[in-house]
Amino acid sequence: MISFRYHVVSLLAVLLALAVGIVLGSGPLQRSDEPEAEGDSVDTATLDELGRQLAFYDDYARASSGALLGSGLDGRAVTLLLLPGASDTTATAVEEAVTTAGGSVTARAVVEEQLLDVGERQLVEQLATQLADQAGDTVEVPGDASGYERVGLLLAHALATTTPGGQAPTGAGESVLAGLTTADLVAVQGEIDRRGSLVVAVGGPPYGSADERSGAGTILATLLTAIDSRSNGVVLTAPLASAAEDGLVGALRADPAAAAEVSTVDVADTAGGSVVTAMALAGEAADRTGHYGSEAAADGAVPGAGGE
Repeated sequence: MISFRYHVVSLLAVLLALAVGIVLGSGPLQRSDEPEAEGDSVDTATLDELGRQLAFYDDYARASSGALLGSGLDGRAVTLLLLPGASDTTATAVEEAVTTAGGSVTARAVVEEQLLDVGERQLVEQLATQLADQAGDTVEVPGDASGYERVGLLLAHALATTTPGGQAPTGAGESVLAGLTTADLVAVQGEIDRRGSLVVAVGGPPYGSADERSGAGTILATLLTAIDSRSNGVVLTAPLASAAEDGLVGALRADPAAAAEVSTVDVADTAGGSVVTAMALAGEAADRTGHYGSEAAADGAVPGAGGE
């Protein structure tokens, strides 16, 4: 028997595809500066109808979130990482979805643009070595790890854990965060209640020059893969533009090692994006990695749309 949840997931997938098409400009709301051919105009009544359809999608995504998410994150502590350009609105929506699924955001931190800047590589490498030496045996860092791998492992110790309900911060972790904060690489928001067993990184659209975009994507993939190795799972969620080759999501998906470990969602700026993100987190908690959202996502619009 096909479950009610399957029907809800399938409908959300259809509605998400509609919304994604419209946001991308490939849907029926697309406008062009080119002169319209005869018979190609979209009248006001059609636009109003599409607006009502999108309003339904928004309401549906919110109202069905409980049925979709269930208790997939029950008792889970989650760390929220805000990346450069991340929307506060999106971050809030993700946190609300985590709560709906039974989890809680217990730590929040901001990854500053400087940490993802290839021009600051020397600073990052020197600081990573210094902080790793200070942490000593408290944080296991391979001797051949790159500077960004070291930072990722240090951040993992400071903000993440493999204990589902989270763990209290450690002295070594606080020292790591103090050093990264002093260097303007990371900032902590509020008090860290518990280090999360799951980590969700909220990103923004591509920014900077072509070299800066490429470097940021490579650096982030390295950082998140390292954090994943010391936690129960990581999800990167960002807006549709991030799925492009020069976006953070696109770069991570193009890295086979990172894509095999870190889940991604490229519809963070749509109504259902936060729900899909929480579903992806629940998948990571169950040791399932996937890539969801637009047609660029290898695993479809929504986790479970195939009935699994």
